[in-house]
Amino acid sequence: MTHVETPRGFAPAAAATRAGRVAWWSIALAAVLVVLGVLVVREALVAAGRVDGEPWIAPVVDSADGVVPSTLVTAVGVVVALLGLWLVVVALGRRVRTRLDVTSSTGATIGVRDAARLAASAADEVDRVLSARASATRRSVTVTVSTLEGDDVSDAVRAAVTERLAPLAQPLSVKVVGRTTAGLHSGGDGR
Repeated sequence: MTHVETPRGFAPAAAATRAGRVAWWSIALAAVLVVLGVLVVREALVAAGRVDGEPWIAPVVDSADGVVPSTLVTAVGVVVALLGLWLVVVALGRRVRTRLDVTSSTGATIGVRDAARLAASAADEVDRVLSARASATRRSVTVTVSTLEGDDVSDAVRAAVTERLAPLAQPLSVKVVGRTTAGLHSGGDGR
């Protein structure tokens, strides 16, 4: 009979991050850069005599030859330089971590939105809560509950949410915001 050695455990996964911030204008700038690259390659082929045609870029540069230094040209130059610097900072900036570690030997994580959903469902299950919604960050969760007038469920909601989110490796601070709704109470306890 052969003996197979089992692995000691899984290596935890790398910290999950969201992709860098990309907006519609960055895609448009990339397309403009590709078009500019194609124009420069075409100009080089025309200048080398490999492609028949007239140059396109040289006449544009010649027409800008008469531009003299002015306040407007300086302002446009400063704005373009600052925009370029900002784009470099955004491109090289730190990516945002959107996952929360779960106490586990496998490196399991859940998303920040999922933590908010768990908190809202835990708050919904508390007695006297009419509705609940939640928002979360990597450090805290804010639960907004609707109750009838006179019902104080803040402590019960905080306890339920804390218990539901207990498997997280770093506990989130829980803030409860109450919204009262006018209505009739049911039950025989005078409410």
